[in-house]
Amino acid sequence: MTTKRMGEEGVRWFIARVEDIMDPEKLGRVKIRVINEHDDPAITTDDLHWATPLIPITSASHQQVGRSPTGLLVGSTVFGFYLDGHEKQLPVLWGSYAKMPGKDIQKNDIPGLAREINTITKTPVGPEPAAAYNAKYPHNHVWQTESGHVIEVDDTPSQERLHIYHKSGSYVEINHDGQKVTKVVDKDYEIVVKDKTVYIGGNLQVHVIGNVELTVDGSVTAKVGGDINATVTGKVTGSASEWDMKGPLNWNGNVNVTGNITASGSGSVGRSLSVGSGVSVGSDLTAGGNITAGGTLSGG
Repeated sequence: MTTKRMGEEGVRWFIARVEDIMDPEKLGRVKIRVINEHDDPAITTDDLHWATPLIPITSASHQQVGRSPTGLLVGSTVFGFYLDGHEKQLPVLWGSYAKMPGKDIQKNDIPGLAREINTITKTPVGPEPAAAYNAKYPHNHVWQTESGHVIEVDDTPSQERLHIYHKSGSYVEINHDGQKVTKVVDKDYEIVVKDKTVYIGGNLQVHVIGNVELTVDGSVTAKVGGDINATVTGKVTGSASEWDMKGPLNWNGNVNVTGNITASGSGSVGRSLSVGSGVSVGSDLTAGGNITAGGTLSGG
């Protein structure tokens, strides 16, 4: 630099287009072709300078803390200045800006989601509700990447919404009422290292197309204020070191037991009762069919 103090010569600004984003030092720098300065085709991309992008003060840019200065693409139009004045060897970028060549709306650089155009197609699965998109310009703040990932912070009046979308189709969306929809198009893993509490103020519906496997290393306690109704098209199989049930037992079908049955109260069987060993009932035993015991049959 020929000046003793940086900035004494005034600001020498420029408009340029990005030609290379593969910074070998991975600092977010890009090679730029400055309009009206590098128009000569003899100047190759290798001849161009690396330009350093500025980051907002909300990013520390220090000791790996802050937001990465990446995001520009080859072809992006940028605005900046030379840190070293008229020597023009140290370009710095203030920012980029969008274009619409020829006033062609199809060539507008702004994401369609920010311009009231829903460019995301979702195919509902099961009870999945329709997309909540109803954005109005300029209230939808959109961040869209080159591969198709999207983050929307929509401040459209009465249609406020948050939306995180993965290009595969997985997404999380919260609509203006606070309704949350989570969709995972592949496997889903949830890991909780400590405790978890779930509170549901209304009803719970779970639909599993495949099988369900539940493993509990400790005990299970269930408190039901009403009834339990289960319909099983196959058979129910269970094993335990001991079955302890309290209260009347009403069974409308056959009962086959290979061991003993001991009841301190009454029992009622709608059909047959077959026991491989003894039957002991502290009170009444009523059966709509036969009672067969391989051992002793006693009642209170």
